[in-house]
Amino acid sequence: MVLSGEREINLVTWNEAHFHQLYPLANNPKVAMNLKDSFPQPYTIHDARHWIEHNQKFNPPQNFAIEFEGRLAGSIGAEMGKAELRTNMELGFWIGEPFAGRGIATEAVKIFTEYIFDKFEIQRIFAQVYDFNGASMSVLEKAGYIPEAILKKAFIKNNTIGDIFQYVSVRGETEDSI
Repeated sequence: MVLSGEREINLVTWNEAHFHQLYPLANNPKVAMNLKDSFPQPYTIHDARHWIEHNQKFNPPQNFAIEFEGRLAGSIGAEMGKAELRTNMELGFWIGEPFAGRGIATEAVKIFTEYIFDKFEIQRIFAQVYDFNGASMSVLEKAGYIPEAILKKAFIKNNTIGDIFQYVSVRGETEDSI
């Protein structure tokens, strides 16, 4: 499956063509620093194989490779909430360092958000961002997400405790209607 955007940005289901591009792009401490600790670091060829195989079981897909001008530029996906939180999906994304600062993530979030609301019976998509990651906050705001909460002292990363900023997009609501 391919979801197309502007400027040669596509969201593509993970496949074998991504294998040799994924692990060198993801094996970057600057990428891992902004993600949950479950994201492997160092990121190995075995991690890449596991990720691609893991994502081939979802129908409809929940995670996509972000391609820019035909090259792997990053990843975007969402995880469904469980039990009483099943009306939620948590968004996550990352862009490889060579592709940062080009508006690729913003376009990918816009495409992905529309897809998620179309394919899944959910009411809201939220994203949580560490307080030091202003770039991701900017991406979410440019993509139409609104700040929802600041979770004080909610994470520890590299022995530093910090705040989590939570952003949300609610089905049927836009920034202009709030």
